Amino acid sequence: MRAAIVALLALLVIGLTTAASGEKAGRVVRSELAGESVRLDLPTGDGRPKGLAVWFHGQGGNVNDRMQGPWLSALRRDGWAIASSDFHLQSWGNAASTDDVQRLTAWASEQVGLPVTLWVSGSMGGSVSLNALLHGEARPRCWYGVKPAISLKRMDAVPTADRYIAEAFGGDVPPDRNPVFNVDALPRDLVYRVVASPEDTWVPLDENGGALVSQLDALGVDVSYLPAEGPHEDPSHWDSVDLVAFANGCLER
Repeated sequence: MRAAIVALLALLVIGLTTAASGEKAGRVVRSELAGESVRLDLPTGDGRPKGLAVWFHGQGGNVNDRMQGPWLSALRRDGWAIASSDFHLQSWGNAASTDDVQRLTAWASEQVGLPVTLWVSGSMGGSVSLNALLHGEARPRCWYGVKPAISLKRMDAVPTADRYIAEAFGGDVPPDRNPVFNVDALPRDLVYRVVASPEDTWVPLDENGGALVSQLDALGVDVSYLPAEGPHEDPSHWDSVDLVAFANGCLER
């Protein structure tokens, strides 16, 4: 028993981080699952989290992407725990990333004693999370996508995306791994929300987030759209008030 405890402590790194303002940012639990770095950010205080979310980073991101930035920190300050993974980095929703989602959700749920309620994704993370819904067993109640990049054959405007997509899939994208072609196979009992800008030239709204919204709406699925402004990197995409309100509404389902 003692050996098992020592091994567990060696695997997990639990720290207390502090924001620039001096505010305690909550405990961070770090580990590695099948070679991928994972982390779980717990809310400030000693109470049990009100909910558990998973964050899916975009291209160029990793397990730490946005985890202590103001947008996700608003969710954590509201009492949420947030889990993240490297997800094989520039994976674009390949099979390896779907396996990562399965491992991460099981691990994070065990840590906090709660099921995952909400998936939150940004850009490339849209394809990672939606393909996990299509091909994996893990399933939240709600999905929130910021400028989701889901039309994988039309990503040539995103710098280096075509190269990363080809590497992720070993060539061409299999039709069943291109989310924009498989919206009708997504679970229909989830609540979906898309935040995207009609001015985004990298991930055009009509081919990506807009296509997801229109197709889900036609199927009678609970889906909504919040317009952002400007290009792909415009700060208006990261609306913390909207994210927290959507998350808490998800808890009421």
